[in-house]
Amino acid sequence: MKQRQLLTGIAIFIALYMTAALGWWTYSLLKYSVAESELQLELLENKKLLCYQKFQSENSGINPQKTTDFFSYKIKTTSFNSAKKSAEVCAKYFQLDLELEAAPIDADSMVIKVVFITPKDTIERINRRLNSKQKAWLGEGVTVGLITLIIIGLMYYYLEKIIRFNQQKTNFMMAVTHELKTPIAAAKLAIQTVIRNKNRENQDRVLEISKQSIDRLSGMMERVLLATQFENRIPVKAEKWVHLHDIVCSAIDEVQFTDGELLKNSLVESQDFSILCDEHMVKIVFINLFTNAIKYSEENSVDISVNSFIRDGVYGVTVSDQGIGIPVDERNHIFEKFYRIGDEKTRSRQGSGLGLYLVKQILQLHKASINVTANTPNGSKFNIVFNANDCRME
Repeated sequence: MKQRQLLTGIAIFIALYMTAALGWWTYSLLKYSVAESELQLELLENKKLLCYQKFQSENSGINPQKTTDFFSYKIKTTSFNSAKKSAEVCAKYFQLDLELEAAPIDADSMVIKVVFITPKDTIERINRRLNSKQKAWLGEGVTVGLITLIIIGLMYYYLEKIIRFNQQKTNFMMAVTHELKTPIAAAKLAIQTVIRNKNRENQDRVLEISKQSIDRLSGMMERVLLATQFENRIPVKAEKWVHLHDIVCSAIDEVQFTDGELLKNSLVESQDFSILCDEHMVKIVFINLFTNAIKYSEENSVDISVNSFIRDGVYGVTVSDQGIGIPVDERNHIFEKFYRIGDEKTRSRQGSGLGLYLVKQILQLHKASINVTANTPNGSKFNIVFNANDCRME
């Protein structure tokens, strides 16, 4: 829990820091693009001033009178063509537009108004470039920000998953240790009793207890081995046609035998059909479902109902119990490896976290599906749907 809280805190800090850094970076680039555009417009104004100065230097005999946006000059009428040509040359040299107006004063003199204008397409080009850069910087900032947040989110998800998986492995080792110690201790005690007690009448009962404990230990090892096979490679199926009811009844017998619980089962109104499957694996599916139903039911009140059905070409079976049920937010996780419901500190029921994982893997191997819903009035209902191509009526 502390590791997860620390990881969450670090992820939030990095996300906030990166968001702030990218925000400042984007804001700075936007300001830079505006400053660059303003500088370009200022340079255009300076070009106009230089153009006026060049024009005046080439026409030193005239006296300029500057107004707000242009210069006016008093020249001799005979100098008009020369001044006009000079203005045109200056405008072309500095790539500016020219507006020239003349007004006569008398027969020998006139006033000309010279206006050098920055071309509209140049200003529009600068504005378009500014808008384009601002959109590009803003788009890059948002894109990089989203990618960064996605990367942080994925890193958090996988690190949290690793932490949770490691915790589950630790819980699994603790649970397996307990699961192994119990049958070993029971078998050892039974054998010691046989050795010390010479009463032949009790030997059969004691040896039966020993056998049950060893069978329980063997079943545990078999589940661990099968889970390892699913982890590393796909196990080979020994397929044959088997009646579903035969598999269910065999599983019920084994569950009753190993757990010593009264298992109430109902196959009333169930439709039997045959499945092309690995009988041993499918039996493990039902054994694990029944074992969980027993484990999470109140003592001496185990009530499990099994109902197989064929509807509209769909072959399936439901396993219902009247136990404590499965919370809605846990139902998406119960088929994960090593996952167990509830907090490890508050759990009172032992388990390895492999049972439902094997159920899911075996059914997927047989192209079947499983989901869990709430039972009425309480408990859980596991719904299995088999591959129709591997089923047939009998």
